[in-house]
Amino acid sequence: MKSNKAIIKFALPAIIENFLQMLVGISDTMIVAHLSLSAVAAVSLANNLITVYQAIFIALGTIVSSLFAKKLATKMTQKIAQQQLIDAAVKLTLIIGLLLGAFSVLFAHPVLRIFGASGSVLELSTIYLSLVGGLIFLLGLMTTFGAFLRASGNTKTPMWASLLANILNLIFSATLIFGFHLGVLGTALGAVLARLIGTIFLYQKLKEKRPSHHFYRAKINSELIKLSLPAAAERLSMRLGDLLIMMIIVRLGERVFAGNAIGESITQFNYMPVFGMNTVTVILVAQAFAQPDRQSIKSYVKRTYWLSTAMMAVIGFSILLASNVLNALFTADPVAMQASSVVLLFSFLGTFFVTGTTTYTAAFQGMGNTNLPFYATTVGMFGIRLLLGAILALPLKMGLEGVWLAVLLDNFFRFIFLKIKFDRQLKIL
Repeated sequence: MKSNKAIIKFALPAIIENFLQMLVGISDTMIVAHLSLSAVAAVSLANNLITVYQAIFIALGTIVSSLFAKKLATKMTQKIAQQQLIDAAVKLTLIIGLLLGAFSVLFAHPVLRIFGASGSVLELSTIYLSLVGGLIFLLGLMTTFGAFLRASGNTKTPMWASLLANILNLIFSATLIFGFHLGVLGTALGAVLARLIGTIFLYQKLKEKRPSHHFYRAKINSELIKLSLPAAAERLSMRLGDLLIMMIIVRLGERVFAGNAIGESITQFNYMPVFGMNTVTVILVAQAFAQPDRQSIKSYVKRTYWLSTAMMAVIGFSILLASNVLNALFTADPVAMQASSVVLLFSFLGTFFVTGTTTYTAAFQGMGNTNLPFYATTVGMFGIRLLLGAILALPLKMGLEGVWLAVLLDNFFRFIFLKIKFDRQLKIL
């Protein structure tokens, strides 16, 4: 059983990788903030759709990591079996990526209109979504390639790939916006070029874990499909709910919407240790479950929960204290700054619930139960967050505070529900 020090050492590159991935959206928002609030709102709205795609790839990557870790733990290390899983995962990633890309190109304008975009925001967000969403398979490949490396114990290489992509994204975007005056189009091109180079970098580092030249002929593993579908549906339910929440926030005004986007960009730092630690939770629980070792599973979940909670609390509190300074980096508009501060406050208040929800979701995924987190997320998102958020924000006129209070209650419900179910499942393991 790994010690806390070993867990942190294993998780640290994944945490840094999440931090670096978050910087892509933040750097884009900061750069376009120098153009106009309409540009901020446009990139934010398009990115909310792109995060739906990203969530699907993350879910697939999580299951790939879990399956590969179980193979290693049970000594199923035959090269043929590994290659079959690699080829199947890459094939599935490309199929999903190309379908999502086609959807982005063909339906960007009507979908963004449905979600409340209009005028210049609609025009700019359509450009961004068509390009970045159209080539989203690059992000999918980076996620899947990284999943194999992490499951093999190599969490540093995906981290370096994210660092490279971030630096290049910043350089490309700034050059194309301020040097070539391409505006939001420059931001989109910068993100795509950075991901292309990041994908090539990871492919080179895979070495013996690269997909074969005939990967497209691979039969997609039924277990991969069976586990990936509920995991992807869970993330999809989460992100679609977030998009519907955006429709509520749009109705509170463009300045409030832009401020909320700024706040969410900043609070991404809060979740940096959580998602990084969850990657480790999935792998450690999968390895222990393959033995099976109930005590190790229980210990890993408890320790990763408290480690991620402690880190998230420190980061969240520090951001809350520096809220005025951080908000000023994005905008001087008082309404937008106030809206951003609301997001920062509620993000900090939800620390214990968010880490609990994500940790137990990762634990169930590591044990091969991806259905239960999907049910919990769907009920919490649509039954509490969306419905209650709409009532509090609009009819009861609580505004943005009402939306975020509903978010807090949703995370509380899912944390308690998943913890009870986890404790019961351990007893019968």
